Amino acid sequence: GYSSWFPQISRLLPDVNTQRYVHQFSFDQFPPVPGTRLLLRPNSWSPFYPSRVVVVDENKEISFDLKYNPFFREYVVFALEPRSYGTAVTCQRTSSGLFSFLSLWGFTNKKSKILENLGYFIPEETTKEEKQEKNGAAAQAPALSREATIAQAAQAGLDGNMDLINAIPDKPTRGLAKAALVQSKRKGGTLPEHLQKALSEAPTVVPTKQQSEGVSPFSSQEEQIAYLVNLTLDGNDEALNAVPDRVIRGKAKAMLAKIKRGALERPPMPETSSEPAPPIETSSAEQENEEQLILRLVKAGVDGNMDEINALDNKVLRGKIKSAIVKEMRAKK
Repeated sequence: GYSSWFPQISRLLPDVNTQRYVHQFSFDQFPPVPGTRLLLRPNSWSPFYPSRVVVVDENKEISFDLKYNPFFREYVVFALEPRSYGTAVTCQRTSSGLFSFLSLWGFTNKKSKILENLGYFIPEETTKEEKQEKNGAAAQAPALSREATIAQAAQAGLDGNMDLINAIPDKPTRGLAKAALVQSKRKGGTLPEHLQKALSEAPTVVPTKQQSEGVSPFSSQEEQIAYLVNLTLDGNDEALNAVPDRVIRGKAKAMLAKIKRGALERPPMPETSSEPAPPIETSSAEQENEEQLILRLVKAGVDGNMDEINALDNKVLRGKIKSAIVKEMRAKK
């Protein structure tokens, strides 16, 4: 994987003195200590150049003396530094030799993006879930309401600090915070009135399970669909994709398709309440399983309404529904 993010390295092999040939170039027998030798090939047509490990400080620093061609060598240092928001990775590259100026060739295009490329291969940090009590509720801790979390995260984003928004674990809440930040910037850098009131809210002790389940800032399903549609039309589809209810997600995508065709006008943006609304009660028709969903969408497809069908994420389910529609229309003939 190093060739995908580290420029000028096509192949990197350990140079280990061992009796078995299969172990000679295997990292399984490679001791990561200062002085161990490496063989570096910058291109598929070039020979292997001798390199070595210089410094190894576990979880702090590792450095290499690398040779890409016969004219100069390069000293590469990777350093880890703990910060309040995580761990900072620093890469320092120093070349030496009469022709060391050649190391600047291609720096702006490839070499300067080494850490940016490495970031694609580093998984996001995950935190362990809290231990739940016997009754199923998590331990109680002071917490802000969803509206106050959105308000404080959006205010921090206006001040140039995106760490608070990116640290929100709940995807729908994070999407709403980003949308509030975009709307605030469009209105001159001021938060909406309901979010300004939520900034002064004090944290309350609420079980974690009650915070995450059954609480919605919308008074009805129609308001939630209108909110998601407006966010997506503004260019933020993260909140829509994070909705677990596929009925709401399908209806929102169907409305988006009609709006883009010009068959429906854009709905007004609903105002979310600063106090959590009671759980949205869905009818028995909305709490449908896969068979009920297929029957309902097949009936809608026969009547000529294909928007919700085309908006389904599940390709297999979408294929089943379209196949059933064809059979139903043939049977009517």
